[in-house]
Amino acid sequence: MKPRFELFDKKKKQEFIQFLKEKYGFELSGNVLKQSQEKLRYFTGNLSEHELNILAGTVRVETIGLYLATIDEDASIRFSFDAGFLAKNAKKNVIELDDSEAKQWFKGDDISLGLYGEAEQNETINPKPTSLNKSSTHTFIKLIDYPYVFLKFKNKIIGCGKLTSDKQKILNFVPKERRIKY
Repeated sequence: MKPRFELFDKKKKQEFIQFLKEKYGFELSGNVLKQSQEKLRYFTGNLSEHELNILAGTVRVETIGLYLATIDEDASIRFSFDAGFLAKNAKKNVIELDDSEAKQWFKGDDISLGLYGEAEQNETINPKPTSLNKSSTHTFIKLIDYPYVFLKFKNKIIGCGKLTSDKQKILNFVPKERRIKY
């Protein structure tokens, strides 16, 4: 039987932890499973890779651990909607949203930042005035050159989006079935 996924060995796990520290400023203490070429799962149990693959033969793989992330075609890691609770202590690549932007986000809309230039680390930016963001500001927490950012609302991580290369928009990845309808 072909293994359904692989458990990251010590070296791969250390590389992944280092990636999280560098890009987001937090660590994970559990195990990382590679489900396919592009899907990563997070697992905190003590089963071996062999035991996990036996278990995967009897239950759906999606029930083992938390769907953590997808590896994109450009080898960047896009975190899943549910992975936000693991990133509650993220200190880098975090953008804080206001009330109206959080509503937009949960509806499935992209967030237009309309900035007057690129954000610097720990800088609060006043966006160009529009009908949607007349008094809005954005705090970019240690924004570095990485396309995926965590979004924070009232001190809680509410998701992960892709910051466009010009840093003018955050692309929304809230699954359709999880979006709020107003």
